[in-house]
Amino acid sequence: MAGVHVPPLGSGYQKRRILITAVVLSLGIAAVLGAVVSGAIYSIVRTADELDETRATGAAASVLESLRSQMAGTVRDNAFWDEAYRQLDSPTRDAWLIENWGFPSLDYPLYDMALVIGPDDKPLLHYRSGKPMDVQPSEVFDSSLARLVERARAADGLQGDVHAGFIGTVHGPAVIGAARIRPFLQGIPPPESYILIFEKDLDANAINEAAQKFNLRGLQLTDTRVEGTIAVPLRDIDGNTVGFLSLPSEKSGTRSYERVRPLIFGAAATLLLLIAGIGIIGLLSVRSLAKEEARARENSLHDHLTGVLNRPGLFEYVDNLAPDICRSAMIGLYLVDIDGFKAINDLWGQHVGDKLLGAVAARLTEELPPGTAISRLDGDQFAIVSLADAAGKVAHLQSAVGDVFAEPFKIGRREIEIGVSVGVAEAALSQANFHDLLRQAEMALHQAKHGSDGATVVFHSQMEAELIEQAKLEQQLIEALDRHEIKAAFQPVVDARSGDLCGVEALARWNSANGPIAPDVFIPVAERAGLIGILGSQILEQAIAQGSRWPGLQIAVNVSPVQLRNRYFAGGLKATLDKFGFEPHRLTIELTEGVIISNADQAKRSISEIKALGIRVALDDFGSGFASIGALRQFRFDRVKLDKSLVASIEHNAQAAEVFDTTIKLVNALGVPVTVEGIENRHQAEFARQAGSHQLQGYWFSKPLSKEELTECFLRRDRLREFRVAGYDAVAHQPLV
Repeated sequence: MAGVHVPPLGSGYQKRRILITAVVLSLGIAAVLGAVVSGAIYSIVRTADELDETRATGAAASVLESLRSQMAGTVRDNAFWDEAYRQLDSPTRDAWLIENWGFPSLDYPLYDMALVIGPDDKPLLHYRSGKPMDVQPSEVFDSSLARLVERARAADGLQGDVHAGFIGTVHGPAVIGAARIRPFLQGIPPPESYILIFEKDLDANAINEAAQKFNLRGLQLTDTRVEGTIAVPLRDIDGNTVGFLSLPSEKSGTRSYERVRPLIFGAAATLLLLIAGIGIIGLLSVRSLAKEEARARENSLHDHLTGVLNRPGLFEYVDNLAPDICRSAMIGLYLVDIDGFKAINDLWGQHVGDKLLGAVAARLTEELPPGTAISRLDGDQFAIVSLADAAGKVAHLQSAVGDVFAEPFKIGRREIEIGVSVGVAEAALSQANFHDLLRQAEMALHQAKHGSDGATVVFHSQMEAELIEQAKLEQQLIEALDRHEIKAAFQPVVDARSGDLCGVEALARWNSANGPIAPDVFIPVAERAGLIGILGSQILEQAIAQGSRWPGLQIAVNVSPVQLRNRYFAGGLKATLDKFGFEPHRLTIELTEGVIISNADQAKRSISEIKALGIRVALDDFGSGFASIGALRQFRFDRVKLDKSLVASIEHNAQAAEVFDTTIKLVNALGVPVTVEGIENRHQAEFARQAGSHQLQGYWFSKPLSKEELTECFLRRDRLREFRVAGYDAVAHQPLV
């Protein structure tokens, strides 16, 4: 065996042991690494799944809050309404409730059922899908309805909250809201506890609409929790679950792991690379979920139509403003309301109106200074929040807001010019309560909207007191109408040729307990408060009733646009004529040009219905606005009354006299008789007669008289007088009253 090297005993074993140890150690390390990697992967997967569930749960909760907030806003807009409150004690209450809340439930997108419950807990109105319900509410809703009504009834009459939530019905889960019906303005006595309730079915259409709004695929409403979904319970006012809003569990982490698992088991050599890849995928998944959650939150705080902040978004923005930005920082709030927006929708359709709102929001965003927050609160109303570093500097934004609307908006082929009414309120940021600031801006906007178009009103401390006084006068007017305290006075109308009394015009006069209140004071209040229809109806009935006692005498009554828009006006007019046995041809309905300009088609239908009864229709105050000769041809008026402004200056202004003369001749050329109002002296009367006027009216002949005075002075057979105009071949005229 010489020359052969024999290794020491155990040297190979030792190497094998070392190799085995290395292998085992390697396997151990691999196992540990595998365990670590597996644990890491599992943690990533679980975290991603949990984030997905958190995002889905938050998104579903946002949907429920959006549905609840939308219902609360709808109930608030309808329950906190002066007209609705007044109608509760009106003889037209039931018809009004059906017209304004019952019938709209047929196709109104915000509710399917309208219910009004009186103080005795009996339903005054119970309509669903535009039809009355013949069952009790308790047969439709679960027992939580009673607690909802109790909470709404327990709320303060003027400051009551709107209660909105979810409820079980025979049709399935629904969103419901309830509130006491009360006046909008303060200073009016608390109302009786009438409760307005709106309910919207959470059917497939409603859920699909919410899913599209919040970009949630697979959103569905279920009665129970469905395996493999993320479910958020719908709870009623008692805390009971009436259903679940469910989303499919995306499990993005699990899907990612399943995609890479074959690679992990099939390529041990690339373990670290795979771990890194999985880590990156997990990170990307987490980041994607975070982005989706941020996007859902962003959508919940922005208006889907215009892209600017919505009401919740604006409140959150203001809450996040830091008062320490500047010790003297001021916050200014501008409420911008588009004038005549409803007419734009009616004329060109809602799609044009929606595009106009989007264009307004875009231009406000583009042209207002950086750092200005813009929000669409509702409808055609926008809010603008601006900060300034000193008191009063917020006002610099007024000119900028005006510049935004100085140029027309191009919508398709149309160029639309719009005006806006603006209400402004400002306060120190460190002391501001945004709810108070919003209320103050709304007061200012209220005054701006009832001023001239394009008005801007800045809130001042006296404004609230003025609104309270206005509310008091409005309440007095309501009480006066309830007592039929406002009476018809009658101003004589004379024949321009003979000078004989040929008719009277009925005018509203209010002699309150505190003295007479001028028509130019209480009539605008009636128009703003929605009482002009009731006032006009009372004067019309008084005029017809009294006219039936004056055989042969023509009676003229002015009718408001509100009355004319009432689809039952012509029928009610015929009923009144029949009641008092009044001949239709003796009655003339006078309309202002605003009626025919605001809605020509509707005005034409109403005028046709009135004329079909044999009643004459006259255009009042012609020459004071925009009505044209073309309008006289189109509407075929039986008479035209020239506005008193045309005759006022004819004595001292040759051009005014020529315009007056030409206007009468133009109307006469169409074969339409002319009445001239505002005659105050002999010269005006003679000039109007020679120009071709058929009838004259004014203080030169008589002031408005009570029915007793008119009867005593002109209509008693033993004291019959004739009106005679100066310059006629008949007796010389002297003013009679």
